Amino acid sequence: MRDIALTLVYLGLIPFCLKRPMWAILVWSWLSYMNPHRLVYGFAYSLPFAQTTAILLLIALFFSKERFTMPWRDGKVMILIAFICCMIVSTLTAFYPDLAWYQLEKVLKIQVIVFASLYVLTSYKDLKALVWVIVLSIGFYGVKGGIFTITTGGVYRVQGPADSFMFGNNEIGLAILIITPLIRFLAIDAKQWWLRLGLNCMAVICLFAVVGTHSRGALVGGVVMMSFLCLRSKTPFLSLASSVLIGALLLNFAPSQWTERMNTIETFEEDQSAMGRINAWQMAFNLSSQKLLGGGFECFRDETFYLYAPEPTMVHDAHSIYFEVLGEHGFIALALFLSLWAMTWLSAQRLIVQTNKAPPDSELASINQLLRHVQVAFVAYLSGGAFLGMAYFDLPYHLLCIVITCSVLVQQQPNEQSVKSEKDDKHAIKSGFY
Repeated sequence: MRDIALTLVYLGLIPFCLKRPMWAILVWSWLSYMNPHRLVYGFAYSLPFAQTTAILLLIALFFSKERFTMPWRDGKVMILIAFICCMIVSTLTAFYPDLAWYQLEKVLKIQVIVFASLYVLTSYKDLKALVWVIVLSIGFYGVKGGIFTITTGGVYRVQGPADSFMFGNNEIGLAILIITPLIRFLAIDAKQWWLRLGLNCMAVICLFAVVGTHSRGALVGGVVMMSFLCLRSKTPFLSLASSVLIGALLLNFAPSQWTERMNTIETFEEDQSAMGRINAWQMAFNLSSQKLLGGGFECFRDETFYLYAPEPTMVHDAHSIYFEVLGEHGFIALALFLSLWAMTWLSAQRLIVQTNKAPPDSELASINQLLRHVQVAFVAYLSGGAFLGMAYFDLPYHLLCIVITCSVLVQQQPNEQSVKSEKDDKHAIKSGFY
């Protein structure tokens, strides 16, 4: 029955995808983040929903009468293109060509949709629709995992959908953590009290799901994210008190298995998993120091550890977005990767400053709030990602699309009240979130 229901839902969405390209982007995002075809057990499990949606997108773009423009002048787009070129070149010289080409194909499919999103997103309404789809798709596992954690006492680990970027407990934990600020944005932006209440409850339940993943990387990301929120809040002491209260609630709820696993962060020298990661990071550094383009996708394997790792027999995945890029594509790619997120952060901050004085109920005020919460999501990704290998995950690149599209929308809606002085710009970091 699940297979039939999913297929009928998808068939019902096809006319919308053909009518407007934005619908195809939303459907593809739903398929990519929720992976509903991984929740069935029959013929629909392996149906090419994503590929079909990509074809529908191309058809819709060909026949669409809407006017679209690609923001080529944005420096972040050029950096992203350069980063993609580095991945392609490193694949040509990869240690494991077959594995590298297979992984490159998956990464390029993601990037094609990222650029399609940049091309098709033209309004704040479409932008908000994308945020809703992302939140509900990943939030499904957040709510499901949170309820599972609460009802089982957190003894068992929360996992993501099978055969996806988010299958592992670490990956789904970071994904849920990233969308939590976006849930909070939708709650603030909601007009109905019941919707605000529901979204706020959803955010809290998602935090329980993050605890339920037993992911140490997600824990680090959560602590850094909450600390950042307190620093940027207009009421830092109140925010700190709320954060401590929530943290105490989660810690008191967590079972002994979770506490013991988190305590290994302090005694990482005795933890084989942690030492394996450090060995993998050293291998990535040694490899890229001798090979400018890195080892290519999927290079964290026995042979490369034998050649470049301090402990050749301790083979381990990178478990870090930074060392993953470094080992697979080299120092140049890592510099581009870091520059991309630094420029995205600075661009979001500049737009926040520009829209700080926008009228409360205006579109610019909503964009201001969206960008503030996107910044928090980036804090979760960049801190938690230091210990998790999700450098090619769709979500941060869609956050990049959101920032670039917001920049275009702000430029299209000049507002004297939304422009602050150069002096305020220098002190932008002190502006609050709420």
